[in-house]
Amino acid sequence: MEKMHIIFDADKCVGCFNCQLACQDEFIGNDWLPYTESQEKHGEKWIKTTRHERGRAPITEVAFVTEMCRHCQNAPCEKAFPDAVIHRDDGIVLLNAQKAKGNREIVKACPYGMIHWNEERQTAQKCTLCAHLLDEGWNEPRCVQACPLRALSVVKCTDEEFAALTAKQHLKPLEPGSNQPRLLGRNLYKVNTVYIYGAIVTRADGVERAMGDANIVLSRSGEFITSAITDFFGEFKLDRLPKNSGEFELTVSVNGVEKHCQSVFVGEECPDVGVICID
Repeated sequence: MEKMHIIFDADKCVGCFNCQLACQDEFIGNDWLPYTESQEKHGEKWIKTTRHERGRAPITEVAFVTEMCRHCQNAPCEKAFPDAVIHRDDGIVLLNAQKAKGNREIVKACPYGMIHWNEERQTAQKCTLCAHLLDEGWNEPRCVQACPLRALSVVKCTDEEFAALTAKQHLKPLEPGSNQPRLLGRNLYKVNTVYIYGAIVTRADGVERAMGDANIVLSRSGEFITSAITDFFGEFKLDRLPKNSGEFELTVSVNGVEKHCQSVFVGEECPDVGVICID
C-alpha cells in the first residue's frame, strides 16, 4: 500500500519560516475535527525551523533544519498510548482528539519533542500532515505547498519504493534510532558533520600571494580520506568529517610535489589550520 513519506533537504532550506506560518494559518483558530482541535496561538509550533552554524569567522556556514512529527512506523507514542494514537494505513500518525484531552502524559511519549500541550484547550497536539486536506484530495500538506525552494516535499509510494529512493538519494533520519521515521533528510552533513578549512599562500621576494590549484589531501595512517583543490583565493575546505573523529594528516602538494604536511585534530568544532605559507 502507498504511504506518505516526508523529505527535508538541508541544502535548500533558507530559514524563511513559510512552512511554520502556513501551518499556523491552517490550524490557529480552526478546529479540524475529528483530526485535531485548533492550534494554540502563542504556544509551541507543530513545525519548527532551527538554525545551525559551523566553523568560526571569517569562514562560517549556516544551515537550517525543519522538523515536525516524524510519523514513525514504530511510533513510541503509539506504544505508550495505543488507545490515544491513530496510525492510519497511509502512514500518517494522528492523536485521537477526545482521548488526548486532559492527557498531558502523551507529550512525554515523543522522543523528538514534537507532541505539544495546548494549555488553552488542555489537550495534546501535533502535526497531522494536514490529513484533513489530503483526505479531500490535496497532494501535499500546507507546509510543503508553502516552501518556495522545495526544501520540504512529500512522496506517496510503497515502503519498498521509498526504501529504494532512500538508498538512491542517500536520505537519513534526523536522529539515530529504531523508530523508522517517515521524515528523512538530505544533505544533513551540513548540520551533523564538521569541516577542516584554511588557506595556502606562497612567499616570494617578501610578498605573499594566494596559491590556487594546490592539492590538499587528508589521510589517516596512510589511508586516503578526502581531498580538495584550493580556489583562486588559496582557500580550501575538507567537508563531511564526523565530529570527534580524531587525528588526521593533512598534506599540501603543488604540481605533484609534496610541499607541506601537518597533523590536524578533529573534535566537536570545525578545525581552522589557518594560513599555510609555502616558500
